[in-house]
Amino acid sequence: MIQSTGLTKVYRKGAPPAVLDLTFDVRPGMVTALLGAEEAGKTTALRLMLELERGQGVTLFGGRTYRRLRRPEREVGVLLPGPGEGAVAVAGHPGRTARGHLRMLAAAVGVPARRADELLEQTRLAAVAGQRLRTFSPGMHRRLALAAALLGDPSALLLDAPTVGLSPRNVEWFHSFLRSFAVAGGTVLATTRTPQEAAQLADRVITLDRGRLVADQPVTEFRRTRLSPEVAVRGPQMARLADLLVGQGAEVRRDGSVGLAVAGLDRTEIGELAYRNGILLHELADRVVEQPVPRAALPVASGRSGHLRVQHAAPSQEQSGEQPEEQPGQPSEEPRREPGRPSAPALPVVPVAAVGGARALLGATPRREEQVAPAVGVERLFRDGPGERPHPVRSGAVGRRTSAADLLTDDTVRLSRPARPALPATPDDHRSE
Repeated sequence: MIQSTGLTKVYRKGAPPAVLDLTFDVRPGMVTALLGAEEAGKTTALRLMLELERGQGVTLFGGRTYRRLRRPEREVGVLLPGPGEGAVAVAGHPGRTARGHLRMLAAAVGVPARRADELLEQTRLAAVAGQRLRTFSPGMHRRLALAAALLGDPSALLLDAPTVGLSPRNVEWFHSFLRSFAVAGGTVLATTRTPQEAAQLADRVITLDRGRLVADQPVTEFRRTRLSPEVAVRGPQMARLADLLVGQGAEVRRDGSVGLAVAGLDRTEIGELAYRNGILLHELADRVVEQPVPRAALPVASGRSGHLRVQHAAPSQEQSGEQPEEQPGQPSEEPRREPGRPSAPALPVVPVAAVGGARALLGATPRREEQVAPAVGVERLFRDGPGERPHPVRSGAVGRRTSAADLLTDDTVRLSRPARPALPATPDDHRSE
């Protein structure tokens, strides 16, 4: 089982996070799809899971981080495009043969050469095993990369857009292979940009939007909420057919100049209705319409350390140009200052961008040793390096807070090493003065 907790990545200061507090698990025996549009954070999430990029959060593969695995190539098979490579990456050196490439990798992994020949058969590349990689098609390159990921006989697969740019035949083969791998007890996590592919491939779909998790649902629920089946109808008598379809309880909308999109009736019922009424049809086809992706909520500071509270964005009064209205009989938000009394000092403002990043919050604290814990989590921020265990820290009492400014009050989590008390001098203390 793969468990990811609090994955967060900010590429530069002041920019929105590429991934923010992403938490999910990938269960064995099923295919899990990580769905999102371009720049949604799918590849970044995979790289954080494999500790290929520095960030916050932790991913456990069977209870251990990737770098703590004794033989990671025998635990997790990875298919990622290399730096600077496009969606369809070359599997190896163009001058090598497929068999030579796999046998070289098998020697590095520590498995016998016959394992390479077995995978060439399994991925249907045995007939071209002696050909140079420069002659391979994109689909053949992708199959060879999958064979390389399977050399160590791993129990889990992490694949970034494995079917992008491939022919329908290769896409169908990949889907069938990944489902068979999961049925045999394997764990599969694959990214995709299209809801239709997620519905065809996965048993469970995790949806990302702007680096945030917006849905985690079984594929049956995903199909119901994100995919709407309808029938495309075209012909010269669409106005008359539309009246008949509405009378049958169907939902009808215009689709182009001479077409209709019909929901609520299947293709057979529409065809029979048109035939009985003598209506000529030029097209009658099933199709699936994608519903809009749920929008991610904006993160704000939480009243509890280690958690995020989210609220949906709404236009401010300054942006909308509207002035706030005061209710009669109610005092205004700003209290009146009595003559002769000094005004209370303004509370410091903590920027929302500081949530999930320790450095922005550290700049607002009065002393270096009193560092405020960000809302993403305490122990994930204090690591010597990828895969290292965090140092023990001391946490003070945390109470409820009502605003981000309260993060700087005296009940804030203090992160500092406990000071060791000086030992009292004893008569038999032989240490030099």
